[in-house]
Amino acid sequence: MTRRIRFGPLVCPITFHHPAMMARQAAAIDELSGGRFELGIGTGWNDREHEAFGVPYPRVGERVRRLDEAAHVIRALWGDQPATFAGRYYPLDGAMGWPKPLQRPAPLLIAGKGPKVLEIVATYADKWNTNGTSPDQLRARRALFESACGAVGRDPAGIEYSMMCGLLIGENGAALERRARKIQEYVPSRASIPAADLPAALRAAHWLVGTPAEIVAQIRALAAEGIERVMLQLFDQEDLDAIHLVDEQVLPRLRDVVATRPPLA
Repeated sequence: MTRRIRFGPLVCPITFHHPAMMARQAAAIDELSGGRFELGIGTGWNDREHEAFGVPYPRVGERVRRLDEAAHVIRALWGDQPATFAGRYYPLDGAMGWPKPLQRPAPLLIAGKGPKVLEIVATYADKWNTNGTSPDQLRARRALFESACGAVGRDPAGIEYSMMCGLLIGENGAALERRARKIQEYVPSRASIPAADLPAALRAAHWLVGTPAEIVAQIRALAAEGIERVMLQLFDQEDLDAIHLVDEQVLPRLRDVVATRPPLA
């Protein structure tokens, strides 16, 4: 129904999807959308979600190894030649992935922050996504990431930096508190916090919180640490007023922003 919007999952837990099937599904969606799909993958983290759906939830070491193999398999099946891979979890034997993505190469986003995951990002990804964090913590993660890139001979400048973070926006304190109450319906872990205190609690958890002007300042601070794209997580899907605030009072003030990656030393 759209023609310009780029879209994709942020992210598919590899525990939920066989990468050979996911590579083919992603390629089909990319073809159908005219080359606008971006596949995002990660290790998976929500143990309760796995339990609820009866999906096995391996220990973190196995999930990271599976992510490493999955990224290899996806890249191989998007290529032009039959793929053979002696993987422990996802072996291939002369496999051809059809259809092929319209984008060549199709973008692969990998999310994570641990040293082993960052090595996988450095090896396979076009885009790296991290979750909400402070500029100081982001700088430490970037140092690990750039070190991982150096270990595999990859220039980190060729990989887009992005961040996913929760958003609580309002014209004033009353609007923030009203939206905070709605967030509590979607995020049970925040239900015990008084709505009046929730904006401060979310800000401490590295959400973007505040008036449009305050959100602009927070995004500018992230851009100053190299973040090129910010994915805003809205829990109330019916709150179109919040989307209009971003569109009308946040985005126009960010048109001059250019992400920079300052020296780490």
